Parts: sequence; C-alpha cells; structure tokens
Amino acid sequence: MTKMKIKVDAVMFDLDGTILDSIHIYYQIIETVFKRLDLTLPSRDKLRDAAKTGDFDWGQVFPKKIPKESDRLIEKTQDIIAEIYPNLFKTQAKLIPDAKKIVKTLLQKGIKVGIVTSTPRQSMAVKLHPLVESGVHDLMEIIITADDAPRKKPAADPLLEGSKRLGIPPEYCMYVGDARTDIQAGKTAGMKTVGVLTGFDDRQTLSRETPDAVIDSIADLEDILV
Repeated sequence: MTKMKIKVDAVMFDLDGTILDSIHIYYQIIETVFKRLDLTLPSRDKLRDAAKTGDFDWGQVFPKKIPKESDRLIEKTQDIIAEIYPNLFKTQAKLIPDAKKIVKTLLQKGIKVGIVTSTPRQSMAVKLHPLVESGVHDLMEIIITADDAPRKKPAADPLLEGSKRLGIPPEYCMYVGDARTDIQAGKTAGMKTVGVLTGFDDRQTLSRETPDAVIDSIADLEDILV
C-alpha cells in the first residue's frame, strides 16, 4: 500500500518520546515514587490516562485521601522527583535511533526543523545533553519550551509560536509527537500532524485523534514527505 505523501516547509518535533528516547525514564520515576511511598502501582493504562491532558495528574492515581494527606503525598512526590530526575536523564536519556539522520535529511530537502516541548526551560539542560553531544541541537532552528507561550499543549500556543519564529505559516508546518496532546495541539494550530510510536501513546490512541499519519518512528518520516 502506497503511503500518503505530505509536503511541508517546516517540521517541529515534540521532545520526549519523539526525538528523545526518554519515556522509560518517566515510568521509572513513577515506579520509584510509588515504591518509596509504599503505594500499589497502578496499571500502565491508568498511568497513561492520568497523563491524557499533557500533565501527569498524581491525584488521579494516588489513593483518595483527605485534602491535607493528599497535599503531603504530592509534596513528598515532588521531593522524590527533584532528587532522582536529573541523574536518570543524565545517565539514561538518548536520541531516538536515526534521529540525526532524519533531521539532516529534512534540512537537505530545504525543510526547516525545530522542537516544541512542554518541558520548562529550567529543566531543559539535562534533557538536551544527548542532542548537544550528537550535534542535533545545532541543527535546530528553534526550541520552544513551556515558558515561551501562555498555554501548553494541547493548546496551539507553543506550536504557533514555533511557526512564527520559523517564519513559516502553520498550514505549511508539520508537528510530530508521541502523545494525543501533540496531535490535538497540531490540529488546533492548523498544521499537518504525525504520531510516532516511540513514546507514550499507542497506535489506537493516536489514531483516534485522526493525525495525517502514524509511523513507527521519526526515522520513517522520509517515507511520507514529498
């Protein structure tokens, strides 16, 4: 079956699970939190559902408690994450296979490239380390963080900011991401959207958002671009 070909002038990537192989780290963080708090770990489906809006809702997966106890759980959770997050990313995060190759291919086609992520700017240094070491960071024309737009995905704001900085109208841009919120944001922004299966959501979940394509990895982007 021949894949649909898409023509765009710019491709923007989500970071975690799309160009950075890091979703396993988030699951590891969640598992560590539940272990240290001596709580039963929910199923992966429940964990994915708690992240369906783009931010992980700890209150949705913790046992229902009175407000003060819930607040203490959240506070302990934040302390645990602050302790383990930097080292996990430093030692385990890596690029999605062939990420650099596909970015260079896009540039050779005259397509501008950038990253749009919901990660706050203060947390970016540890995440960007694999991109800096590989040289991919230098190939990105823009990097939009959670601090660069008034609302995060699934709102269109950060993608539209990326479009503006690239100087490419949204209808000539593509947004590539691993989560339903990525597809929602891209469609709201009026962009072409592509889901990848290297991250958080599965094919069925991504397909329900009716992106222009769902592919195994960004390495397959060349197959669907004109």
